Amino acid sequence: MTRGGHLPGNQAEVVFSDILVEQFEGLSQADQTAVLAEIVALCAAPGGKHPQRTPLAGWNTLDVLGGTRRVVYRATTVEAVGLIEAICLGPRRDSEVYDMATALVGSGRLTDDEVTQLWQALALLGIVAETVGLDGWDYRPPPAPDGLQRAAVTSGLLPSNVAAMLSIDEIQAAMTLGWDESGRPDPIRALTAALTRVRGRAPDTGAVIANRQADRCDALMPRAHVRCIRRVGHPGPHRAS
Repeated sequence: MTRGGHLPGNQAEVVFSDILVEQFEGLSQADQTAVLAEIVALCAAPGGKHPQRTPLAGWNTLDVLGGTRRVVYRATTVEAVGLIEAICLGPRRDSEVYDMATALVGSGRLTDDEVTQLWQALALLGIVAETVGLDGWDYRPPPAPDGLQRAAVTSGLLPSNVAAMLSIDEIQAAMTLGWDESGRPDPIRALTAALTRVRGRAPDTGAVIANRQADRCDALMPRAHVRCIRRVGHPGPHRAS
């Protein structure tokens, strides 16, 4: 990807090598967040700083952490879907990061089984999506079973159109915590409990449900081999789960 190039819709599946995830674990959380934010920004500006020559032809580098480190990555388009593959992080000095990248590319260790989705990495590192400039709420999780949805609706805790947008864990949280002090169903409390289950803090529940009711992006991700579950027209990284 050359400077000034674009990925379709400024969107991409973003994956990291397992080596890169291990390298992130050695950074402070502030530095982790800063580097991840720079990588997320590649969706809109994938050209980076330094296109590489053989044996890393087709790969780019991104200066991070005030120019003290570099990330080696590749930005491509696969069947009209953007793909950003980030493989390692290393010091800017000498050629250490390039030696590491060359070894990884040559080893064949960048298979689908040895990469981590951006969203998985966020969970592993304990970083909230919004911290790196993403809307972490605009996905639609797999729905809860029909019987569990009906139980929540019949009990008066949730309307049917809302129950259809919630996962098993979310409905279980609603059914556990969605009652007032007199033991009566409290739909507002139930929905807040359901969505707090995901983040540990209460979101704008109306906005979350509206996002989940929107059409899905549905782009087929080249590495995950599943379709994106974020809302149609979302900015930045596609999401598998």
